[in-house]
Parts: sequence; structure tokens; C-alpha cells
Amino acid sequence: MPPTAPRRRREPQEPPRTWWWRLLDFMDLASPESQKGLALVLGVLVVGFGPLLLLAVLDVSGTARRALVALGPVSICLGFAALVLVCGYRYGEQLKWSRRQTWGLAALCLGMGLLGGLGLWFSEG
Repeated sequence: MPPTAPRRRREPQEPPRTWWWRLLDFMDLASPESQKGLALVLGVLVVGFGPLLLLAVLDVSGTARRALVALGPVSICLGFAALVLVCGYRYGEQLKWSRRQTWGLAALCLGMGLLGGLGLWFSEG
């Protein structure tokens, strides 16, 4: 009998990654910290644009329409204010932001949203 070559041990292969995980790897968003940031941004988008999406889908008029139109900029700016607060508290030292600057920027975002919402509330008539 001819001598046989020793068998190679096969390493278990990982299953192929889905297109979503390949996209996250490509965008350097595969780490847990990056995924938290991505979830935060997507949450801000959902909360911010929710009233406008409802306005587009629902057929409403009168006070309900005025409220949804006015809630559009309010919720978007509220989402940005939340994003500023989270980033300011988490990365404030790296950004060289003081707590006062963080709260001031969040208040600015919220104030712009409230003023925009009031303007749209009174103009939608």
C-alpha cells in the first residue's frame, strides 16, 4: 500500500455574512458602540419624522391636521436636542464642550422647533 498523506484538519467555516452585515463592516459600524450610535440616529429619525409620516398616510383635516403639521418641526428638533444631549454627555470632553454649552445647544434646538411648530400651527388655518 502506498503511504497516505496525513489528513488536514478542516477549520469550521463561518456562514456567509448577510448583505446588511457586509454593509455595516464597510461603513465601520460593526462594533457595539457604533451600533448604539446607529440605533440612536435611527431612533431620532423615527421620532422626528413620525408626525410627518402620519400626516402623509392619514387623511385628516381640521385640528388634527394642524397638530400633525405643527408637530413635524417640534419632534425633529426635539430629536436633535436629545441627540445633542447624549453626544454632549458622552463625548463632551473630546468635543471640548462644557455642560453649559451642551444644554445651550439643546435648548436652541428645542426653541427652534417650538417656534417653528407655533408658526405652522397659526399659519395652517
